[in-house]
Amino acid sequence: MRYFNILISMFILFICSMPVKAQSPVQLYYYERTPYVVTDTQGEVSGLFATPAANAFKQAGIPFQWKKMPFKRQLVTIKHNKKMACGIGWFKTSEREKFARFTDEIYQDKPAITINKEGNNALKQHRDLITLLKDKQIRLLVKDGFSYGAYIDELIKKYNPETVVAVNSTNIQMLQMILAGRADYFFISEEEAEHIIMSAGYEVSQFQLQQYSDMPAGNRRYIACSQQVSPEIVDLLNRALK
Repeated sequence: MRYFNILISMFILFICSMPVKAQSPVQLYYYERTPYVVTDTQGEVSGLFATPAANAFKQAGIPFQWKKMPFKRQLVTIKHNKKMACGIGWFKTSEREKFARFTDEIYQDKPAITINKEGNNALKQHRDLITLLKDKQIRLLVKDGFSYGAYIDELIKKYNPETVVAVNSTNIQMLQMILAGRADYFFISEEEAEHIIMSAGYEVSQFQLQQYSDMPAGNRRYIACSQQVSPEIVDLLNRALK
């Protein structure tokens, strides 16, 4: 009897020590953003964010299901914690860490640049971010609920430039706003600048892409999950990412 009890105890310890895996697929949220996330004609999702995220889930043995969703809705859904769900390519901020579990990084951007209409010379005189954001004569276009990384977010908060808020707008729609003169410029990663211009049917020559001397290294991107995704699952993803 004692031997039997020892065997039962050892079995329970073995089960408890096994990695915890999702019992049902984790919903993996994304929205189209070339070259980070792209859906091909067969419905396959890939890109600079999507491919390493999917590979991590597959290697960790965690079932997942892609679900297309606007970024602002992703924020709300993951914050409300009603589902086992993750978003890909998020910036990690102190505010988001209050409600989301973050994996290790899946990608690091190139330094951010600004994009404005060619012929609008107001930006050309600014070679650093501080003087740019101090200039109250030019209007910064920002996406509602969007983070541009800790460094840029902090400078925007500190210098409070004239701002136009784009609500539920895509990058292509933001380009249209720039061309229509509704705002002067917006921040964008170097990787996607030419992609969105050409995908919108414009010529790169219609815009000015500008770099800044004090722009830090690009922001790190992460998978961000609701609290229903356990720390054990996040740990499995981190092992796979390594």
